Amino acid sequence: MRTNIDNILINPNFTIREVLEKLNIGGKGIVLVVDDKQKLIGTITDGDIRRAILKGASLECSIDDIVHYNPVSVKSSATKDEIKDIFIRKAVKQLPVVDENRVVVDLISINDILLPEGKDNPVIIMAGGLGTRLKDLTQEVPKPMLKVGQDPILQHIINNFKQYGYNKILISVNYKAEIIENYFQDGYAYGVKIEYIKEKRRLGTAGGIRLAKDYLDKPFFVINGDIFTNLNFDNMMKFHLENNFDITIGTKKYFYQIPYGVIETKGKEIKEIKEKPEVDYLINGGIYCLNPELIDYIPDDKYFEITDLIDMCLKKGLKVGNYEIEDYWMDIGKLEDYDKVNSYVKEIACTINEGDVND
Repeated sequence: MRTNIDNILINPNFTIREVLEKLNIGGKGIVLVVDDKQKLIGTITDGDIRRAILKGASLECSIDDIVHYNPVSVKSSATKDEIKDIFIRKAVKQLPVVDENRVVVDLISINDILLPEGKDNPVIIMAGGLGTRLKDLTQEVPKPMLKVGQDPILQHIINNFKQYGYNKILISVNYKAEIIENYFQDGYAYGVKIEYIKEKRRLGTAGGIRLAKDYLDKPFFVINGDIFTNLNFDNMMKFHLENNFDITIGTKKYFYQIPYGVIETKGKEIKEIKEKPEVDYLINGGIYCLNPELIDYIPDDKYFEITDLIDMCLKKGLKVGNYEIEDYWMDIGKLEDYDKVNSYVKEIACTINEGDVND
């Protein structure tokens, strides 16, 4: 999962203020100074900026005096062992990756090398919602950060994906994004690699996917950030791939008991009465597998829900799959849902953390 390098590249004419803005957008703690052909000139870290300001530099000052020129870098052809050796010998945390012409192609961190390789399929977690139905609980924190047991909902989601080998995580953030970013940071402490997709305004589930386009070149997962489940994600992805679906929807059987006697008629005659019958439906479970080609159907910078994308796929005759979730699943949309999932958390979290990943 490559870094979106456009968010970390600056030119030598930037001011300190402009570098700070770029550091905020990139979220890497480092920017790369390049020439007009994108050849690497130097690097600046957030620590460099802090030290310059403490020494009296203003936000409108040039960056000339704080650039680290001729920084340590690594060729794109280098092996993992070679990169690891450079990290150790040079005692750096991040390395620009350049081609044979010294053009920047990526940025790699030591965590990328130390973490297990994991599976190639990225996971997008939609964590930018307002959570208005949970009222006072989400005044101070975004809904995915509400605790189920001892840990936030979002951490349970990440743990469940990680146990099946999916450790390339993209989190789409908007409302109180800094709380999520400060908690999980780059994901290394949780055994995953995390990149953040930042919505300047709410774009809907599919609109957020569009922002992640540069990271997505393999079939990938999308999950709402308020879903608590012990779903076997590996089985769902295998189902998606083996059946050659363009998009697969995780569905859940929902039972509803009609609180009245139901009358069946023929003309003016009553033929049968069923006392408070139970009916069942398949509902959208907020978990999806998508092929990367579908991203081109999502309009740029426009509010677009994933249901709009599904409707478009159906109209175009693409293959839309149904994967029925038989595992525990709860959409934490209301206060009673939140209370209910907390009452079962010990049993379900145990399943998540200790489940058989070879099923």
